[in-house]
Amino acid sequence: MPERLRFREFEPVRLDRSERNELLAAMPVLNEQLAPRLRQHRVDGESVTVSNLVGSFTLPGGGVAEVAPKIRADDWTTAVIHLLSSGTRLAVTGSHRSRSSQRRDDLSAALALEYARRLESALRREGPLQVYERKHEVTRRWSGRLDVTRWMRTVTLDPARFPMGRDELSVLNDFTRGLSIIAGLLSRSAAGGELASRLRRLQADVIPGHPIPSIVSPSVARRRLPAQWAAYGPAWDIAAPLLSNRSVAGGPGHATGLEVAVEPWPLLETLLERALRVLVNRNADLILEAKKTYPLLLEAGTATVAQSVEPDGLLRRADGSVAATFEAKYSRARKPKREHVFQALTTAAALSSPLSVLVYPGAHPATTFEVIGFHGRPVRLVVLGLDMYRYRRGQGDVDRAVMLETAIASGSSVA
Repeated sequence: MPERLRFREFEPVRLDRSERNELLAAMPVLNEQLAPRLRQHRVDGESVTVSNLVGSFTLPGGGVAEVAPKIRADDWTTAVIHLLSSGTRLAVTGSHRSRSSQRRDDLSAALALEYARRLESALRREGPLQVYERKHEVTRRWSGRLDVTRWMRTVTLDPARFPMGRDELSVLNDFTRGLSIIAGLLSRSAAGGELASRLRRLQADVIPGHPIPSIVSPSVARRRLPAQWAAYGPAWDIAAPLLSNRSVAGGPGHATGLEVAVEPWPLLETLLERALRVLVNRNADLILEAKKTYPLLLEAGTATVAQSVEPDGLLRRADGSVAATFEAKYSRARKPKREHVFQALTTAAALSSPLSVLVYPGAHPATTFEVIGFHGRPVRLVVLGLDMYRYRRGQGDVDRAVMLETAIASGSSVA
């Protein structure tokens, strides 16, 4: 069996029986970690098609499977990393590969480099991250709040021993433990000795004066960074989804590297949301609604919801009217698919939106369609590609906000 199996999303690859069995045996681990809503593989005779998955993962026999996005783009790994957030689900598996990859399409190596950059930047700007931690000790000096219940249990034996609790600013906390652990793990996937050394140095720099930790509670991945430590937010966007995997938070065993895979379609929703947030900041008349469901069908004569819709984005105007609804579909199609059109138009109609916007991950320009038969709600459908795999946070959000602003303007002209 070859050391590495290479795939591109939605493109079938012919495998021999042993390779096929290895791949299928690895899928339950990915499903457990990613909890995908869309199917991630299909077997057709001797061919296997991998879908809704990019990155790499370890096979039971020690090999590695690599999956590139269906949309071809140089340096797509950087786009994926810039779309990560603390809530992104990642599949993380240990790897025994003998050397780090120098390729630009290696997600694990790209994560290591970007994490080093972000963590170094935060340390330069703010110094080590300190948060208040509750400390408990038994002392003969009054140094905090007395635990009266514990003290009463021993007061007759030694009344001068005080069980005390107090809050202290400390660099040794769950956040810094997590940041340190991830620096160490990614150092094993770093491309080149220099980057590996930087990450090992960061392991210690983030918790100065304390031993390097080997374990942290996975629950820290669900906690918000204190607002005063916003500079650490970009590094935490990488660390948190990695720490949510119990195998990472509890130690990597004897793995010498790290393989990382991600479900890409939620990243398209993240891209859309970021662009919409920039858009509303540029337009005081627009408000971005929180994501939720809206009724589509009610059982006759009752208020019971039989079917509902949940737009991926919803903009209202200051007067409360709907300006546009948005649907994000992770598809390579340049022309809108029938089922995507039906969903987009149905959602817009349920919310009395004059405009429905359907976004894809490709780079194709906006196409506008006149809608017939919905009595003006919606009156137009705009389909465009957000060029997901060339995205860079910051200016990339502004560029895509301008694209969406133009789409809304085209719908408003006839609303």
